[in-house]
Amino acid sequence: MNTLKEVPMVKRVLLAVFFATLGISLAIAESPVETEPVSVPAGTVLHCRNAQTLTTQLNSQGDAFTISVAEPVTANGRVAIPAGSNLTGRITWLARPGRVKGVGEMRLAVEQIALPDGRSFPVGAVLMTAYGADNVKVVGGEGLVKGPRSRSRDAVVIGGGTGAGSLIGAIFDHPVIGAAAGFTATTVNRMCTRGKDLTIPVGTQLNYQLTRELAISGAAPQTSAANQVHAAGE
Repeated sequence: MNTLKEVPMVKRVLLAVFFATLGISLAIAESPVETEPVSVPAGTVLHCRNAQTLTTQLNSQGDAFTISVAEPVTANGRVAIPAGSNLTGRITWLARPGRVKGVGEMRLAVEQIALPDGRSFPVGAVLMTAYGADNVKVVGGEGLVKGPRSRSRDAVVIGGGTGAGSLIGAIFDHPVIGAAAGFTATTVNRMCTRGKDLTIPVGTQLNYQLTRELAISGAAPQTSAANQVHAAGE
């Protein structure tokens, strides 16, 4: 009889031990994992992709932007910046193209890098090159992006207007006057029209060079076992 009564007690003890062990395991799983610090030296190039379209037509100075690291960066034989990390920053300078001269301009300054594990660090880097956007180039040492010039397009339009005026003038036996009128009309029209805006589309490769050492340190947060089970159930 005593043996039978002891069975539920044993079960309760075993359950208590089980849940206590489970609680310790979850606590360990939820605790952050300390990672060995690593430094990415100044001069390292980060190959990134633009995550959204930026244009002098729609954006304004001060707008935020995000770009994604496309290639992992290694330091001391280990991956310091994984692919998929995000750089965030702001447009610190923006100018639309003029009506007579000038091109669209932007300066894209990055401020912070966020790793896929949730850690983030301030970053100092300057844009060096841009690939994948038509007639877009980076000039100077401060990462100024310049858009396409419109001179060749203006020349084509004005030439077409002059030819059309000449043709109309010939009908009335005044081809020279017609050409002059066509030239004047198209020139005035082009002077009242802005040049082509600078556009940096999604997927454009933007290569940033670190201007100071980037120290990667701290604890990487880890998903708990309970959350992992929940996510697997979803």
